[in-house]
Amino acid sequence: MRTLALPLVVSMFVGGAAHASPWTLPQGEAVVMTGFDFELATREFIDRGPERDFPLAGRYTGTTLRLGGRFGLTDRLELEASIPLRLVAYTSDPVILAPRPEGVTDELGYYQSSVVDFSRTGSGVGDLEISGRYRWTTGAFALATELRVKTPTGYRGPEGTFGPEPKTIEAFMAQAPDLVRPTNVRDDVTLGDGQLDLTASMLAGVATRVGLFARAAAGYRLRLGGAGDQVVGDVRVGQAIGRRFLVYASSTITYSVQRGRVVGISASAIDPTVPATGYRGADNILLIERRLEFDALGVGGGFIWRMADTVEMNAGYQRTVWGRFVAATNALSISVALRMDLNEE
Repeated sequence: MRTLALPLVVSMFVGGAAHASPWTLPQGEAVVMTGFDFELATREFIDRGPERDFPLAGRYTGTTLRLGGRFGLTDRLELEASIPLRLVAYTSDPVILAPRPEGVTDELGYYQSSVVDFSRTGSGVGDLEISGRYRWTTGAFALATELRVKTPTGYRGPEGTFGPEPKTIEAFMAQAPDLVRPTNVRDDVTLGDGQLDLTASMLAGVATRVGLFARAAAGYRLRLGGAGDQVVGDVRVGQAIGRRFLVYASSTITYSVQRGRVVGISASAIDPTVPATGYRGADNILLIERRLEFDALGVGGGFIWRMADTVEMNAGYQRTVWGRFVAATNALSISVALRMDLNEE
């Protein structure tokens, strides 16, 4: 069993169930992957401070069906591509924000025209990702370089709560009576950031003969379209149990090193626990410049099960425990990878 553990661990992380593996596929081998992700959040991280509830009993859900594949061009060089089909939704209690003007006699008409509902849904194709990896070493220790391109597919990008204009809080306050209308609600419930990313990373991994493995990645993400550049990284440590099972713990971080452009003004709540019936005009409204940037730190874990010699299943969970301009998301994922040797055909 000790002699089988090392090739088992390396093989499982070549097979495609692990994202951005430093162990590249052999020449002529391919992996076809399909996965399903489910995200749920009732709390968020705004511009600063700890996580807090979404205002108005808000709730975010997201589901993603991901299709992708990897192919070994040589024993050291491989290509990967993936495309997601996404459905995202945000629901919250409707609220009346505009105070009733003096002299209004049609109270029913005023209330019907003043109810603001921030609930939104969106569906479609998310960001297409294409990457190439070159492995510099062979054996149990792997070192690789990765170049990754993420490109949007034409969906609407994030905006302020009531649209992309104005760009400053002062200008928003001056135009608030005209802006805060039910027909102007946009918010940033989108399929992605709507801009191009170019990421260069170094990947490293080591596997031992007793089935213990560790891998790490660190890189720089150039974000075009006015978004703030980021440094990114992840760590994964695990242990093989027997010949077909592996458990792991993981952590990922994304940190903005530049300020992104303002895409609008977001309207949140000073006290997010206040119910819709407790709002009195703008007394509980918190206005924030919504920039095209975010930070996130996630921790989690999961397992990989080799169901057959050429089929693997990866199931994992991750929780966003810190960030800015990001939801405190609980994410569950499950994927299946089928490995094929095209040299035999």
